[in-house]
Amino acid sequence: MSHDFQSVRVLLRNPDSHSREIVTGTLANHGCRQMVTADHGGEVDHYLHADMIDLLICDADQGLQDACDTVRQMRNRSDGDNSFALSIILAQRPDPAAIAHLIDSGTDAILVKPFQPAALAERITSLIQGRRPFVVTSVYVGPERRGDGVRPGTETAPRVLVPNPLRETVLATTSRDDLRRKVRSAWEVVNEHRIEGQTRHLAWLVKRVGEAFASRPPAAEAAILLSQLLNSASELRLRVAGTGFDHVAHLATTMIEICYGLGQAIDRPDPRWLAVLPKVADAVAKAFDRERDAVHSSRRISEAVANRTRSEFPEIMRAYH
Repeated sequence: MSHDFQSVRVLLRNPDSHSREIVTGTLANHGCRQMVTADHGGEVDHYLHADMIDLLICDADQGLQDACDTVRQMRNRSDGDNSFALSIILAQRPDPAAIAHLIDSGTDAILVKPFQPAALAERITSLIQGRRPFVVTSVYVGPERRGDGVRPGTETAPRVLVPNPLRETVLATTSRDDLRRKVRSAWEVVNEHRIEGQTRHLAWLVKRVGEAFASRPPAAEAAILLSQLLNSASELRLRVAGTGFDHVAHLATTMIEICYGLGQAIDRPDPRWLAVLPKVADAVAKAFDRERDAVHSSRRISEAVANRTRSEFPEIMRAYH
């Protein structure tokens, strides 16, 4: 690594003492001075809220699920600036199932322990030089896991070019404020794809729920599908909150109320609930399409105004930021 790490911000999640020594020593030798270590989830959440980090390093041997959850939650958080921080998970000879679990967290890289400082430096250098585009599905946000961004039997995954905070920081190609704007702008695109994926997933679940309730008595899987639909609608409502898709949240609330109504009398479902459910799912999809067009128009106008303001009144933009 021949880059300037003086401004790089690193968060270590629960490393063992030997790994901690190698990581901190390697980064310090390259000028990194802003490193913090968190030993439990509450501390990690505090730092992710308090600061904008460039690199997250988690130790899976101290808790594989904890490491995966940390990366996954960082990728999916909408209230911070760390969704696209580079991430490395440390693990000692993980088996194939564990590797798949680690990859599905959305991490950029896995480094097998024990490792030498040179191996860590090489991995970080490769992440600086380039990161894979992100793919977005209803259940995953992170670097593409296949060359085409699609897994057999899964939904088509949109590819999104996201910022590389580590690269931009070590090369000093942008200010921290500009980087924050890039991250937030990219997150809007990612979140939009997530909402779109969830609307498709809702439509699929609604169809399955209708099929399950069509039999008398309802099929055994009716309760499971209804629970999945409830969870999906609840997540959609949370995801659109505070975005340009607020109208979708009202429809998601209606779907949640229908799910509760069906769940209270699952053996004798009210046919009116079943009849209106697909109509609500269709309204969600149409509302998203309509609101997305409005958001895109608003975003283009805002970008045009901001670009003109920056060029004509640079002193105002500097004062503002």
